Amino acid sequence: MPIKIFTHLAQLKNDPSAISGLQELLDQSSTDHFFQSPEFFEFIEPVKGYQPILLILKGESGAVEGSLMGAFQRDGGSIKSWLSRRLIVWGGPIVSEHASVDKKKAVQTLLHALKKEAGGKAIYIEFRNYFDTTGLQEAFQSSGFTYRPHLNYLVALDEEDDVQKRMSSNRRRQIRSSLSAGAVIEEPKTEEEVRALYDLLEDLYKTKVKKPLPSFELFRSFWTSPNGKVFVVKHGDKVMGGSAGPVYRDKIIYQWYVCGDNGAVKGVHSSVLATWAQIDYGLKHGYQLFDFMGAGRPEEAYGVREFKARFGGEEVSYGRYEKILNPALYRIGKLGLSIYHKLK
Repeated sequence: MPIKIFTHLAQLKNDPSAISGLQELLDQSSTDHFFQSPEFFEFIEPVKGYQPILLILKGESGAVEGSLMGAFQRDGGSIKSWLSRRLIVWGGPIVSEHASVDKKKAVQTLLHALKKEAGGKAIYIEFRNYFDTTGLQEAFQSSGFTYRPHLNYLVALDEEDDVQKRMSSNRRRQIRSSLSAGAVIEEPKTEEEVRALYDLLEDLYKTKVKKPLPSFELFRSFWTSPNGKVFVVKHGDKVMGGSAGPVYRDKIIYQWYVCGDNGAVKGVHSSVLATWAQIDYGLKHGYQLFDFMGAGRPEEAYGVREFKARFGGEEVSYGRYEKILNPALYRIGKLGLSIYHKLK
């Protein structure tokens, strides 16, 4: 089965049949989402530190029967950039239920091509699953990928009363108290407000999360793109927190980032209100689902998991797949980045 590979938006736009075929595949799929769509390719390409890649699998008739989209990532410059090279795939692959070959074979073909393209460009490949891949696990494992459990929470956006009833009483109280204390939820009016949110996130990631934060360009894209949303929590003129993430075709709103200067003003729970901002927006604009985008490994303590669980979503464990392409550099990178973050 022939595969065509796209690594630049101009290249993709010059092939209208690939775009229309991918759109048709997504329209017919029950597992379609933002990170496997043309919208994601266009959204992420201009962002520093990201390089998208799209694999299109065509059947004997020439129709698009499968696709796989991801992004090469690296952090910082010099040695850190070299040791952080990875390829992340969110929620792929997408394969037609009517493919001319069986699904396992189609997935194996896509994975083989992906590994070939990633060789020399990434130290490892990680799939972050957004749907149940039990039926695909054999294809992944036979292609050298290792599965590990990973949790997430999905909030159904049906009726506001029902959404609030599923939340913990403490979450409902915190939302009420935050609003009563004078906090407001807004979409940023200026880039300076987006920058203020980014500064809060940057401090959080340096002091607590101990992981790299993407460049400001990603958050500017959330603000300017029709495929993204940013919300800020303000008290007076001060940004106290906020949330940011993509939105997908009036179906799904995602929380990629959230933070809050909790406790800075009595009664204001900024991170809670920032999360409610996204849920409330989804409810008011006809979205079907709010996706927290991960809640950690089940065997590891993870304080953020409890924060997310209290919003009443369904806990799922779709897991992740990983393939280490360069074991020596992987070990060096893990050690080096660990030392780097401790020094920071």
